[in-house]
Amino acid sequence: MKGGDMKFKNINWSGRLDVMQSGTGVLLTLFLWTHVILVSSILLGGKAMSWVAGVMELKFMTDDGHGYPWVVTLIAIVIGVLALMHMLAVMHKMPLNLKQQLALRNQLNVINHADTRLWVWQAITGVIIMVALPVHLWLIGSAPETIGPVGSAIRIWRDHAWLLYFPLLFAAEMHAAIGIYRVALKWGAVRDLNTRVRIKKIKNIISVVFVAIGTASILAFLPHVSA
Repeated sequence: MKGGDMKFKNINWSGRLDVMQSGTGVLLTLFLWTHVILVSSILLGGKAMSWVAGVMELKFMTDDGHGYPWVVTLIAIVIGVLALMHMLAVMHKMPLNLKQQLALRNQLNVINHADTRLWVWQAITGVIIMVALPVHLWLIGSAPETIGPVGSAIRIWRDHAWLLYFPLLFAAEMHAAIGIYRVALKWGAVRDLNTRVRIKKIKNIISVVFVAIGTASILAFLPHVSA
């Protein structure tokens, strides 16, 4: 009886972690895509981005127009907590020891399963995000008042943050698109092979579009460095 109860508890916890992994993953993906769209306001010019930054800092709610830069810091903290929850939920399925890693490698060599390879890429990009995201959140959260066409341009190009942002952009967009695809599979949104193929194509298009927007946005800060 005790053994059965332990097994049931393990299954119950595994299910809860799956829900937490999917839930936090979807929230982080929605934030990522929203973030890329907001930053892309720089493509419309410095004034457009300044306006977006002002809205984020709630400048319209203050008489002097100074706003509340700490709102950006609060958002960075919330995203950091969500990312930590997501990472902890993912860990229970990761091949952490050598034996599990060798078993996965042998499986990939024997069975050319596309979705398993996608999972491997998701794990690799997840490690990159785990290293780069905390640095990005610290840069933004510790100096929210610098967010804007000039301040962001200086951080990205003069302070060489582009070395962090480009890998993070590629890794995050690939990780997010694969994650949404896998959530759709896991929770029954995909019921046949044709639908799976269509969703994969949509996933690829979304990745390309957001990487292109993000890359163009980073490059668009260059003229503002000397402003």
